[in-house]
Amino acid sequence: MYWKKIYDLGWVKQIEKYYPGNYGAPGVKRGPKQKRTPEDIERQNQRNREKKVQRIILANFHEGDWHLILSYKKELRPGSFKEAKKQLRKFLSDMRKAFKKAGIPFKWIAVTERGKQGACHHHLIIEDIADQNLNTKKLVLKFWQYGSKSFHPLYEDGEFEDLAEYIVKKETKEEEEGCSYSRSRNLIIPEPKKEVIHSRRWRKEPKPEKGWYIVKDSVVNGENPVTGLPYQHYTMKKIDPGGDSEDA
Repeated sequence: MYWKKIYDLGWVKQIEKYYPGNYGAPGVKRGPKQKRTPEDIERQNQRNREKKVQRIILANFHEGDWHLILSYKKELRPGSFKEAKKQLRKFLSDMRKAFKKAGIPFKWIAVTERGKQGACHHHLIIEDIADQNLNTKKLVLKFWQYGSKSFHPLYEDGEFEDLAEYIVKKETKEEEEGCSYSRSRNLIIPEPKKEVIHSRRWRKEPKPEKGWYIVKDSVVNGENPVTGLPYQHYTMKKIDPGGDSEDA
C-alpha cells in the first residue's frame, strides 16, 4: 500500500504519493538511508513553508489577480520600518472598507521589505475585481498616495511558486525588523485529504481525473533521501470549458 495526499485548491489540485517509512514499496529497491543534518532539516522546513504559502495563494487567488508592488517617492519615504508598516495597515484598512461597502470580502497577502539602501516597499497579492460596484485598480490608485503602484497579473506556471518562495524568504530573514509577512484572516488554509491506496505501486506517468489535466513538467518521481523510498508529486488543473488545455 501507499499514501495519497490530495490538496484540493479549487481550480488546482496538488497530489503527493509516498510509501510509509516502516513498510516500504513491495518490489521497489530501497535506496540507502541517510541521517538528516540540521541543514537538511532547515531546508525541508523551508520547503514545507513555501508549499504551504503557495497552496494558500492557489486556494484564494487566480490567474489574472494582482501581484502589487507599492513603492515610495524619495521625498515621501518613511523614516522607519515601523512607519512604513503603519502606512501599509492604513492602506489595507481603506481597501477593506471599500470592499465591505460593495459587499465583497477583501483578501490579501503582504510582505514589506527594506531594500539595501534602506528604502521600504510592499509586495501584495490581491484580487482583481472590476465591475460597476468595485474596481480594485482604481481603489489602489486612490488609496496609495506615497509613490508608484506597479500591477503584475498573476499566472500559475511558476509565478505562484516564485511568490511563495519570496514571501517565505522574507518571512524567515534574520535581520531584525527587516521584513514582515502578513495576510488577511479570511483566507482559506488548505488541508489535505489523505487516502490509503492498496496497490503495489503507482504509475510513473499519472492519469488526470476527468475534467482535469496534468500541468506540464509538474510530475516529479523522486526518492526520499532519509527513508530511501520513492515518492511522486504532480499538479492537476481544471480544464477551462471556454479555453484550451495544451498542457494536457
